Amino acid sequence: MWNLLANPVKAWYNGICENLPTGMEERFFDMKNCASRKLMKMLATLGGVAAGVSALSMTAFAEGEANTTGTGTGSAMTDLLVSLIPFVLAIVLMYLILFRPQKKREQEAQKMRENVRIGDEICTAGGLIGIVIRVAEDTVVMETGGERSKIRVKKWAIHENITQMEEAAAAEKERKAARQKGIAVAGEKNDSDKK
Repeated sequence: MWNLLANPVKAWYNGICENLPTGMEERFFDMKNCASRKLMKMLATLGGVAAGVSALSMTAFAEGEANTTGTGTGSAMTDLLVSLIPFVLAIVLMYLILFRPQKKREQEAQKMRENVRIGDEICTAGGLIGIVIRVAEDTVVMETGGERSKIRVKKWAIHENITQMEEAAAAEKERKAARQKGIAVAGEKNDSDKK
């Protein structure tokens, strides 16, 4: 049933993507990009579901109004609040599914860029890999290649800090080993207590 409600929105979206003039697809939110396409399809589905639920709610609201003749405004207010619930749920779901994870990723990326130190190996958004030799307020100078070429890049262009990722992986490995050792020690202690 939900597909019946979402299909008109998906058809509208596909029609826009297919009928764009040559060169316009980059300007239209880069719709040929797989991530943008998935996001728009998910939004189209959510919009179709919300529209269907609200239509069903309005039908129920209209039927409720027809059945109540002069019972007061209490049931009308309740029906109105019930009809708003799908919209509120759709907004909450969009926040939880789309906006909150994106904001978290942006904060982690910003923290990673702020914690770049001299000697860290970094990778830029363009794919350049090098070692940081100087850190300024909004730029980083990195050394790359066999000829030790020095390149200055903006901090926003840093895609990942390879050194921090390796340190985090090593710390995680040590933590797991310590936990396994703790479990083994606890198991041996329980065995000696039983004897």
